[in-house]
Amino acid sequence: MSQKIIFRWSLILAVVIGSIYFLLPTYKYFLYNSDQDFRFLAKEYEDDAIKLGLDLKGGVYIVLELDYLSYLLSLSNPKLNPENKTKLKKIINTSLEQSILTNSDILNNMEIIAKDSNVDLSEFYSNLSLSKRNFSNEEIISLIQSNKKQSMKNILDVMRNRIENHNKYGVGEPSIQQLGSDRIVVELAGITDVKKVKEYIQRTAEFKMCLVENKSTFLNLLIKIDDSGLSNQKFIDSESGNNLLQQGYRSDFAIKVEDLDLVDEILNIAKEKQVIPSQYDIVWDQKDINKQWKDIYLIRTKSVISGGEIKKPQAMISDYGTDQAGKWVVNLDMSKKGKVRWSRFTGNNIGRKVAIILDNKVFMSPTIQSKISSGGTQISGFENRNEAEDISSVLKAGELAAPINILQVNYIGPSLGQDSIDAGSFSLFLGLLIVLIFMIIYYNFSGLVASIALLLNLIFVLAILITMDAVLTLPGMAGLLLTVGMAVDANVIIFERIREELKLGKKVLPAIYSGYDRAFVTILDANVTTLLTALILSFMGSGPIQGFATTLGVGIICSMFTAIFITKTIFITVVNQFNVKRFSI
Repeated sequence: MSQKIIFRWSLILAVVIGSIYFLLPTYKYFLYNSDQDFRFLAKEYEDDAIKLGLDLKGGVYIVLELDYLSYLLSLSNPKLNPENKTKLKKIINTSLEQSILTNSDILNNMEIIAKDSNVDLSEFYSNLSLSKRNFSNEEIISLIQSNKKQSMKNILDVMRNRIENHNKYGVGEPSIQQLGSDRIVVELAGITDVKKVKEYIQRTAEFKMCLVENKSTFLNLLIKIDDSGLSNQKFIDSESGNNLLQQGYRSDFAIKVEDLDLVDEILNIAKEKQVIPSQYDIVWDQKDINKQWKDIYLIRTKSVISGGEIKKPQAMISDYGTDQAGKWVVNLDMSKKGKVRWSRFTGNNIGRKVAIILDNKVFMSPTIQSKISSGGTQISGFENRNEAEDISSVLKAGELAAPINILQVNYIGPSLGQDSIDAGSFSLFLGLLIVLIFMIIYYNFSGLVASIALLLNLIFVLAILITMDAVLTLPGMAGLLLTVGMAVDANVIIFERIREELKLGKKVLPAIYSGYDRAFVTILDANVTTLLTALILSFMGSGPIQGFATTLGVGIICSMFTAIFITKTIFITVVNQFNVKRFSI
């Protein structure tokens, strides 16, 4: 056997052994996972097995949409008086209703409504431009559009960081893509707790640390709200004794859980009517007390430390020797600027409480014992590891540039995913079996060689997908089946060219060489054009399209290797070793 043939077989064997090595964990994972008694062994191979997409493994499909009301209000001038704020809110709500009815852009509707109502939008959004002149409504809408575009890009980046930083939600390679100008699609394979995922994804991660006002200031403010006659229900009703206000647990005061909606309504009205001064905010504790009470706090609106000044959040178990020993906490560091502000603040407020707030909920309100110059801070009060890691991840990813709403949630159960796997596998193997039978019947020995190449092609494709850490989806399985068809097409072209050479009276070996040479240009041309299409789909597409394109692209490259290199090596070896005079094709 010549050196050239030895090299060919060495390369083929190396590729086959390497492919089997990468495929073995996948085989063991699915083998053990299918048996209830050995399912615990499957966990050992899960990380190295091929990743399955949402349609095969099951999971959650979530569509997020920009919360236009909150977003457009947050963009407005913070110095707007309550009357103008109410006026703007009415314009935004009308624009939202119109956009839903006519399926049109809310900002275009906002411009039309402002024009029809003879309203100058610059009185609400004068802060968007550094220029002193009044901008036209068209210019204001253009500035909002530009701001929205950047905000959506930031939301997409934060969402990707948030999910990729959290191993628990990284199962099955999450897909996070922008849909249109104001929506984001999140696909998480293998997730079963839909409620927790929704809460985690929707968090804006707005972090701040604010000074807590003392008990007497809070009490006087609540009495002032009672005296303003905003509601029949009162926080402190000395006549009936039916008080909304109760003794607090971590705070000075608490409210019954059943009265939360009522109290929220009263506080919102009080804020709008400026009964609550602008320098104050009233916020809730993040936990209930025995599912009956909820602590309430009066805090200074101005934040001492915000999310942008937080560095290196890390979830960990607190060291022994502290009040939180053995419990999960999140340790925070601060930027240089944050450390200076924190040091000054703690030094000036020894003996007072500071509220650590995430997404407008108080996680803890420790008393400042001494001046803290290091900037190191700890958040505690978590129920378990998952909750601490959630907070750490959202803080690490950063705040969302704008609030978002969950528009749609689809849950695909594991059983439905298994049905897809079974149906897809059956289609793939049935199609492959029919092709193999046809090739063997029509091309005899050559058909058997082509069949071996097809099987190797599938092994190579799956092995490469595993090494790429790619995700196999249902469209990806369709790409595999299409790859089989293209590989067969290449073999058919080669075999027909060899037949033509044999009919011209050439001997077997020269006919094989000539047939491969003549077929190569045609096969290369067809595969390169298809590969270019697959590359464009892979880079420009998303989700299922990307899965299909990736599998197809890898399959095309592998089919070139198996159809041209492997089959040719087998033919040359057989002809030389057995001195074949007649060729069965």
